[in-house]
Amino acid sequence: MMDLPELIILDVGHGNCAVIRDTDGVIVIDCSHGVTLIETLKYQSIREISHILISHADEDHISGIINLLLNEEIIIHNVHLNPDSLKKTQIWQDLRIALKDARQRFKTEVSTELTTTKTGKLNLGSVEIEVLAPTPELMLGGAGGKDLKGRRLTSNSISAVIGIVHDSHRVALLAADIDKVGFDNLIQETSDISADILAFPHHGGKPGGGDSKTFAQQLCNFIKPKLIIFSLGRDRFNNPREEIIDGVVSSVPDAHILCTQLSRQCSASIPSSEPTHLNTLPAKGRISNSCCGGTIFIKLDGIRTTYVSEIALHKNFIDKQVNTPICRKFLSTFKPV
Repeated sequence: MMDLPELIILDVGHGNCAVIRDTDGVIVIDCSHGVTLIETLKYQSIREISHILISHADEDHISGIINLLLNEEIIIHNVHLNPDSLKKTQIWQDLRIALKDARQRFKTEVSTELTTTKTGKLNLGSVEIEVLAPTPELMLGGAGGKDLKGRRLTSNSISAVIGIVHDSHRVALLAADIDKVGFDNLIQETSDISADILAFPHHGGKPGGGDSKTFAQQLCNFIKPKLIIFSLGRDRFNNPREEIIDGVVSSVPDAHILCTQLSRQCSASIPSSEPTHLNTLPAKGRISNSCCGGTIFIKLDGIRTTYVSEIALHKNFIDKQVNTPICRKFLSTFKPV
């Protein structure tokens, strides 16, 4: 019998993608570029997806869904996403065409709303899926519009924030690319956004206005995560930013920080030895040996959910293979190798 339910946060390089699997089906949250998602679905013998949730219209969250929609070996029942009239990219246009094709050929249902009203309607077996942001009122402003306080909204401001609850306990929060305005609106709606695991927004990049360190502090003060994951590519944007890590460490110093790939800030060169700390799931950085934490597997078990062994392996890798780990730079006990 499969060890369900489970959450997989994929190493897709610079992008986001997660898979939730339970006895009643599969949910995919965001579909980044590349083949890692399809490889993971094949590895897990998944041929049917109950729901795909797209947090927002940026390419690093949507480009992988097109090949998935066109894949005749995988059945996709529902796709949920919010409109974004400002997106003029070819990839956004291609997605709209692929959605039309899937709707007509495969009867895939397309919902053009992914707001807080969907909470409780996307549950999967014993897993509850919360849509914590955006609210319908915020979404009515839309990218390029304004929130109810008159602040300008971007695609990131209206990113869907997804909570994953098992046995009445919020195990994880996937924050997509939510920015300062979006976060302010989120905590006005609900002050309880605590979660054990945080997929940090925007890959640890600038939060779109305001001080980055303060944003990271406020976010972590509300969520109080024990494990913080930065989904990033080694060769893109030099994330996570130092001021973000400084804010995280000053807020939750005991939390474990894990990047999917090894940032150049942490090591100018990739390790020479093969990784022994990674699980067997597909990871984009595996071929180039650029994984740090790689793809993360989490067995969901409510408040008892544990990832101690995975953290221990990652810590050992950092100790032995990484000279200047940014995740430890702001710890008072850290001494560079």
